[in-house]
Order: sequence, then structure tokens, then C-alpha cells
Amino acid sequence: MQRKRVMSILLSLGLLVGVLGGCGNDSTQSVNEDGSAGGAVVGKAPIASESEPEGTVEEAQEQAVDEQGEAVDPYGPVSDEVTVVHVGRSESANVSYDEGDDSQNNYVTRYLQEKLNVEYVYDFSVPDETYNTKVAMSIASGEMPDVMNVSYSQMVQLVNAGALEDMTDAFLTYRSPGLKQCFDSTNGIAEGLVTFNGRMMAIPDIQPGMDTTSLVYIRGDWMDELGLEAPETLDDIMDIAKAFMEKNPGGNVTDGIAVCKDFNQANGGNFHLNGVIWSQNAYPALWLDQGDGTYISGSVAPEMKDALGVIRKMVEEGIIDPAFVVRESDQALEMVSTGQAGIFFGSWWSSQWPVVSLLENADDSVRWDCFLAPFSEEGKVNVQKKNPATTYIVVKKGVSEEVKEAIVKTINYQYDLDQEQAWDIRPNGMDSPFSWHYYPINVLHCDYDAKEKQIQAVMDCIDGKVTFDELSGDGKTWYNGYTTVEEEGFRKAVETNISTANAWGWARGAWAVQSQADKMNDKYSIYYGQTPSSQELSGQIGTMQSEFFLQVLSGEVPLDDFDDYVSRWYELGGQTITDEVNEAVRAAQ
Repeated sequence: MQRKRVMSILLSLGLLVGVLGGCGNDSTQSVNEDGSAGGAVVGKAPIASESEPEGTVEEAQEQAVDEQGEAVDPYGPVSDEVTVVHVGRSESANVSYDEGDDSQNNYVTRYLQEKLNVEYVYDFSVPDETYNTKVAMSIASGEMPDVMNVSYSQMVQLVNAGALEDMTDAFLTYRSPGLKQCFDSTNGIAEGLVTFNGRMMAIPDIQPGMDTTSLVYIRGDWMDELGLEAPETLDDIMDIAKAFMEKNPGGNVTDGIAVCKDFNQANGGNFHLNGVIWSQNAYPALWLDQGDGTYISGSVAPEMKDALGVIRKMVEEGIIDPAFVVRESDQALEMVSTGQAGIFFGSWWSSQWPVVSLLENADDSVRWDCFLAPFSEEGKVNVQKKNPATTYIVVKKGVSEEVKEAIVKTINYQYDLDQEQAWDIRPNGMDSPFSWHYYPINVLHCDYDAKEKQIQAVMDCIDGKVTFDELSGDGKTWYNGYTTVEEEGFRKAVETNISTANAWGWARGAWAVQSQADKMNDKYSIYYGQTPSSQELSGQIGTMQSEFFLQVLSGEVPLDDFDDYVSRWYELGGQTITDEVNEAVRAAQ
């Protein structure tokens, strides 16, 4: 089968992303009875639909092209009659609207309704914090809207129950060139996550892959004061931390590196130690090829013991306060805002938050620099790549073909609007507020490499290689923010508009990554998801794993207990999960 050949190639290239090695992540994986794709890797299925649709995704794609070709308009009206789509969605308390507008009636929904001749009826639109409960109740009662967003495990539950429409033909027939590019940017991973018995049973969102790249943020003014050079290795970072603690620039330094208890954040964030862990070639959220035809969870690989040992040494040397094992992220933020610590690790977007907020409320002499570091012994900055999908759009069984067409075309428009941040349809230009939460199907689709492409375009514009008008999405905003700060300083950007300062932060962080893309070693998982058994066993394993890691780092238990931890990991169900992963990967080869 063509699908299996493609998946085998992806496996051999290491292009299948993974999540925490069978532990504590809801992005579950299922596979099919016949060995066809049921996720990013194939194998035997824990599910079986009551009626198997004919043909695979590839066959449906070829048929859609042959039968429809250029006659299909991915943006045209669905029908002469109004198509009503019942939606279940979440509301964000942080979103503002023009006067008189709301989530169901705003310039985006009106635009989409006019273009597609569609009416969106919100069966429910509840606050983010209660959305999961509402979805669970909707599934349990059988009273689902036509379309809503669910977790992976909920999607599997609905596929098992035969409660979802097969979206293969509608998606491949009506998707726009832009949406196709978006999905292609994941190298087939996104489609694989929603493919069961060769058919797409949902439409996943796609998030930017740059988010997991780790940068180290350091008080640049302190480095200047002490005559310190930019860091490259972990030893360099540790030396800077020691110098800050010994010389006490600012007069309030008590800690070297600000870290919170969530020191291992698989999808990126702030106040973690991701970069330190990965520099030791340890990837606790991935499934790794051992080189002998077998695969192991990175959370029990020998390199994880090495990483814990390095962090434990940093604690023993006072660079990291052992109290971090109970510290929340807001407490770590207070450490850097009050000058207790001058170093923290964060994602590229950390240059916007918390850095812009830190600078906005500080004296103009304060400077936070960001660096792509630490480099491994191999001379690369290792990056554990994230799952491109976080939520899944499902369509209720029994809806009309017009509703399915309307859903795909709505996503087409939403993708395009996001590329330009609705630039052309804002009624009051950039003075009109905008958020992707304006979308009736409030889910985000962006290319997996969107941030890399966007910041490169901004820098090409600065270099005169492209014009300002050629920038898309946040590109114009990033350009304005970056050039304002570079030419007139940060305070000028704040005085102009805090959005200008924020744009500088995003552009600066993204460029710190993209400008050194050739120095990164992107590490993908050999298996992307969870096995059937992991849904039942991962909670207990994950809790034990987290507790052991923190106990080692605080000094409560010795590092040499790692072997005992590995044995317990396997005894609690890790062996079953590992066997299932190995079977799934072998089936794909």
C-alpha cells in the first residue's frame, strides 16, 4: 500500500514526532486491524468502526482530483439555500470585540456567512475552563452539535462508537491550496493522527513547531557590567550564573537560574530546564531508536539519568535553588522581576512574555538578552520537536454533505484570515480588535514552520530583499516593532503602543532561533502518540516518574536509584506500552 511505503520512509528519516513516552499526554494513538494508518505509526487496532468506508485517503485524494479538478471552488458558496451549521465551542475571557459584537456575531462570522451562504448556530459556547466538561456531557448524552473540538482520546471514543462522519472526501475535495500547504508542513503527521482504516475521521489543528525550541534568557546589562561573553555551552551558562551570584549585580541576587517545578515542559514554556536536558541527548517525551531494531521511551533511557545528574550537580553547586521542586511559575517570575535571578530558560515567545513585561516595568538600564544555547558535545543545540496537533475537529454522524463542505470551507477561510490577521476585513483597520477566537470553529491552523518563514521574511524586508507589502500575517507588525526598537529604543516602542513592543519581542525571539537554524539538531520521535494500554496506564506511570525526578533533583533520593525507577516504570505498565509501540513501529516498516 502506498500509505505504508510513505510511513516507512518517514520512520527511516526520523520524521515522526512523539509525545511523552507513553506517559501522561492525551494525544493518544490508535492503529488498525489491517496494519493501515491509524495515527502517525501503524499496527494492530484497538478500534474498529461498525462499517468500514471504501478506499484509502490516497485513493480518495486521487479521485477528488480526477473528478473535480479545478471546477471545485474552495471558497465558493456551499448552496443556493442557506446551510445551517450547529457549533459547539469555547469562549476566551481575554477576547474583546467591537461595540455590539460578540463571538457569534462579529465581522469575521458575518464575512464567512456572506461568502459561504452559511448560518452558524452555537449550540453551546462556554468558557474555556468548563469546555471539556461540556464536551464530555455532550458525548455522554448523544446530543452533539454538528461540529466541535475534542481531545484525541475523545475522538477515539467517538470513532469507536461510530458517531463521526468520515471527512476524507470532503476535506480532500474542498481544502484550499493554503490549507493543503499547512498540512503538508507536518510531513504527513497531522493526517496520520486522524486516519483510521485509511480514512480521515477528524481534522486536527496545527500549531507552530518552533514553540519547543529552548532559548536561555540572561540579564545583558549584568553581563556587560561583569565583562562576560555570550554563552554557548552549559558550562558557560553555569559560569555566568556563578558570576552573578558572587558579584551580585543589582544588589539583590540570591539565585543563579530561575526554575519552577515543571522543569521538563514537552511543548515549551518558561522557567524550565528543557535545554539542559536535551544537551545531554536526553528526550523524555520521545520514543527513541536504540539502533538494534527496538525502541525505548526517552524517559527511561540511560541519557535521562545523565541529564538528571547534570541538573543535580547544578543544585548542589547552588546555581539552582533546591526549593524549585515546589515552586510555581509565578514565583519563578517574581525571582527575575525582583532581580533575585538573572537567568531563565524559555521558548522563543518568552521574548514577548515575560520579557516585555519585565522591561516595561523596569529601569531603562535593564536589558534581557536571549541566546540559542546550550550546545551539546556534538556542537549542536538539540531540540525535542512537538506534536503539531493539540485538538481535533469532529463532525457528527449523519450531517448532510453540505454541512461537511461548509466546515472544510470555513476552515479554509479561517486559515487565510489568520495569515493576514484579518487585515483586509477589519472594519476600522488595525484599530479593530481581532483574535482567532472570532472564528466560529475556534481552532488555529498555521504551518508547522510558520514562525521560521515569517521572521525570515521580516529580516529579508529589513535587508531590502522583499517589500513591506509582501509581508503577511504578523509580518508587518513584527517588522514595525523590531525596527522601532532597533532604531529608537524599547521605551519608544512602549510609548507608541504596547503592541509595538510585543511585536519586537516576538520578532526578536523568533530571529534568535531562525538566524541559527543550521546549528540546531531537531529530534523527532519514532512514534507519535499513545498505545491502547497507555490510556489506562500512563497516569500512574507519569505520577511516579515526576515524583522520582523531583526527589533526585532535591537530593531526597540518590541518582543511583535510577535503575530501580526504570524497573518500576516497566512493572507499572511501561513494558506493555513499550511492546505495543515496538509492534506498531515494526508494522509500519
